[in-house]
Amino acid sequence: MEFGTRSIRSAGQGSGSVEVTLPAAFRDLAGLPCHLALRDGLRPEIVLRPDLRAARAAFGRLWLLLAAALAAEVGTDPPLADCVVTLRPAEGARDAPRLAWTDGLALAGSPPHGGMPLARSAAALARMLAAPLGIAPALREGFGDACGFALAGHAPPGAEAACDIGAALLAAHGIAPGAPLAEANDHALSPRFAEAAAPALRRLRDAHLDWTADPPRHASLLAAWRRGVALELSGA
Repeated sequence: MEFGTRSIRSAGQGSGSVEVTLPAAFRDLAGLPCHLALRDGLRPEIVLRPDLRAARAAFGRLWLLLAAALAAEVGTDPPLADCVVTLRPAEGARDAPRLAWTDGLALAGSPPHGGMPLARSAAALARMLAAPLGIAPALREGFGDACGFALAGHAPPGAEAACDIGAALLAAHGIAPGAPLAEANDHALSPRFAEAAAPALRRLRDAHLDWTADPPRHASLLAAWRRGVALELSGA
């Protein structure tokens, strides 16, 4: 990805201190240690590689939290090769599970943790957990979205149906969207959050397994949701 041209500036002759003004897209990486390398040759390049181990560790902790709550038999590390990982969130892209390094860094930082980084990350990881749980491929994206919404209270664009249906299911059991994060005082990776998240995650798992066994049941719920939206838009 090209970001145009920037100039190397010196802080003073002989000081050895130089700086490059980076585009605003990198603002979220401010203060992050970077590995510096020079690729020599006819077209020399200076390469900055950010240290993203903290973000990777945060994804790993969230992965284990979700897997434990859902009783999924998986490895200790999320299979990042099975998803798309980008620097910043790719809003509207729904072709595959997607994680963003900036979301991981937000979760790795001190609380309070924002709801959107948690919702996006949990949705992607839960979507990957849907396969070992035995949830049908057609339901996996919605399962991930519903889990992220239940935990953090934020629904990504295009996920309204899955989130509304999931929220209605949980409301019958007194669980409101975002309640687990709120109960944990916005600490997304704490033991309290894990405890608060488990009931919602298990009910969503069981519902999606039921719909896997009975696809017409889910189809009827989706049709009812669409009728409700149509009535709302029409003002009837």
